[in-house]
Amino acid sequence: MTVIPAGSRTVVASLYNLAHLQDALHSSAPCILLTNVHIGNIASLTQECHAMGKPVLVRPDLVEGLKSDQRGIRLLRQAFGVDGVFTSSVVTGNHALEAGLDVFWRVFLLDSRALETSLSTMPTSRWTGFEIVPGPMALTVAGSVLQAAGGRPVIAGGFVSGEEIARQLFDAGYSAVNTSSRRVWDLGPGERRSGRGRTDSHHPQEREEGR
Repeated sequence: MTVIPAGSRTVVASLYNLAHLQDALHSSAPCILLTNVHIGNIASLTQECHAMGKPVLVRPDLVEGLKSDQRGIRLLRQAFGVDGVFTSSVVTGNHALEAGLDVFWRVFLLDSRALETSLSTMPTSRWTGFEIVPGPMALTVAGSVLQAAGGRPVIAGGFVSGEEIARQLFDAGYSAVNTSSRRVWDLGPGERRSGRGRTDSHHPQEREEGR
């Protein structure tokens, strides 16, 4: 079973600054993306996350010292205990699938042509799910992207900087949001569905890090 089930309305806490690790571990976010790690600390960080019941995702290109070849990607799973990856590399994605990792393919909404190309390849791809970047633009293409995904989980990432945009993405059908905004990490399941709870005006403006 994928770490981000389709329709689950999951918040992925993107952890760029390790000083915020405890915030992520004790937040409502059920899944953590480690984006500023190296091969010397990724195993211990993953163990710490797993001890709190939180699966770990990484972007292999942001793991310092890791070579994204077959052996390196196998290490992510077998030696470091990582659960899944975000990537836009076919080679990395294939190695990750072979290693037993969940693979979330990154789709960048650069222009209409890039979108059309992605939509044409998504239905026949092997990937576990997809990440649409940036998040606010993902709202405008939700229908076509979700249809092309064929029931697989679709994540919105990048510039998901407040609770309101996160709720809108969930309501549009996205299975998850990927964000470094700590105010969104504590968006509980009930709030994700009902729209009740804190509003963005209750929090100081916060810059997304590393997204």
